[in-house]
Amino acid sequence: MANAQEKKQLDIPISIAYYGHYITHNGIKIGTQYDWKEWEKTKVRKRGNLNKQRKIFASPQIGLYRHPKNHTGLLFNVDIGYQRSRGQRKTYTAYALGLGYMTQINSGITYVYKSDDSLEEKKWASRGYFMPTLNTEIGRRINHKVGWYSKLSLGSKLNYNTGKSLEFFLELGAKINIKNKKG
Repeated sequence: MANAQEKKQLDIPISIAYYGHYITHNGIKIGTQYDWKEWEKTKVRKRGNLNKQRKIFASPQIGLYRHPKNHTGLLFNVDIGYQRSRGQRKTYTAYALGLGYMTQINSGITYVYKSDDSLEEKKWASRGYFMPTLNTEIGRRINHKVGWYSKLSLGSKLNYNTGKSLEFFLELGAKINIKNKKG
């Protein structure tokens, strides 16, 4: 048992994904996952034992997407969630709440009013938003080093100028376990 725990501590999962804002505005997202608590239950059956694994995790991530001729979005977030898998299929589902900060950098030139009511050109104008999200994810381990996943996120930019803004994101990516050299 101790050996399995030591092995899990040495693996560092890195996720790299296509990150689509409203699916079509493409980008990239990179992250990792830290497991806070894991537990396993085995159910004895006639056809063989069924293993059920569950975990609570935290997943810090950074994402970047481009909305052509409008803006570029940069997102820093942390998902706190629950993941479960069962059987030898190595397939899992996860549900998470995310807390993030999104910066939208305007494309082109933005005009800003000065105190004397004149207009001034401002390049690289941006706004920042606090953005909580609800996430659902499915994935499958191919082997102990590599797996794939698909994740849907629904969030809202708070302090948005119209009051409410619903944001939809799709991630399609790979999770790669990298060995920690400290162990």
